[in-house]
Amino acid sequence: MGGETISSAIIMIASVICAATFAAAVFPSIIGASAPVIASTDTLNDRIQTDIKIIHEANNSDGSEGYIWVKNVGNNRIHSNLIEDSDLFFGEEGDFMRIAYNETIATSPSWNYQIENTGNTRWEQGETIRITVNMSSDPITSGEEYFVSFILYNGISDNDYFTV
Repeated sequence: MGGETISSAIIMIASVICAATFAAAVFPSIIGASAPVIASTDTLNDRIQTDIKIIHEANNSDGSEGYIWVKNVGNNRIHSNLIEDSDLFFGEEGDFMRIAYNETIATSPSWNYQIENTGNTRWEQGETIRITVNMSSDPITSGEEYFVSFILYNGISDNDYFTV
């Protein structure tokens, strides 16, 4: 009877050691597999909470500058450096191009922006940015139809056709 107890105890200890070894081997891969799922969830949440709407376009009297007003209609607060990472496509219908961001808009074509409704560096829900596009090298022509598309850092976009 004493021998059976010792044998059972040895088998029990061996089982616990095997279970602990298995858990130590499998646990890191389970944790590692969850990281991409968490990152995907964060990215999806960012996209779901972000939305914009182009609300108006205009130009100055000589056509050297275009103005585009874009409203943040989503729940996401967008930091200014993420706005600068956005893409702007602009030009006559069928002949538009990607316009590079340039804070001083010293080169043509280039664009910059100003948050109209606030003094901070975040584009918050309900606020509007005014994008200024320097088109002095290819002025905006009255009566022509133009295309504009604004694409944020996370792929959320809006586009519009307009005539000046």
